Amino acid sequence: MIRVLSAVALCLIAGPAYAQISGVEGNWGCRALIDGTKAGMLTIYAGSYGYASANFASAASGTGNAQMYSDGIQFVDGNLIQGAGIEIGHLSFNEEGIDTLTLSTAEKPVLVCVPR
Repeated sequence: MIRVLSAVALCLIAGPAYAQISGVEGNWGCRALIDGTKAGMLTIYAGSYGYASANFASAASGTGNAQMYSDGIQFVDGNLIQGAGIEIGHLSFNEEGIDTLTLSTAEKPVLVCVPR
């Protein structure tokens, strides 16, 4: 009985920390929505991101900070915002049930990324 109560108490204490875990953390391979070509690699971890564009000398390549949510990410600063105008990423599933992260500007979605 004491073990059960201890486990329940631990879950209640740790619950808020688990609520902040985001499904967007990790490495993502991105493709352009306009033509399906490889666009680059996105790494998201602990409120920071790094993007390496497949296009040589792209202004979108670089790092920045982000706010993670349970259903996506908002880019706070850095090269994705300044170089490509990408502001948010929305987490969903594709038709095969694979996680996808759709990156969008204020006007439209521009990249779709899958875990790598």
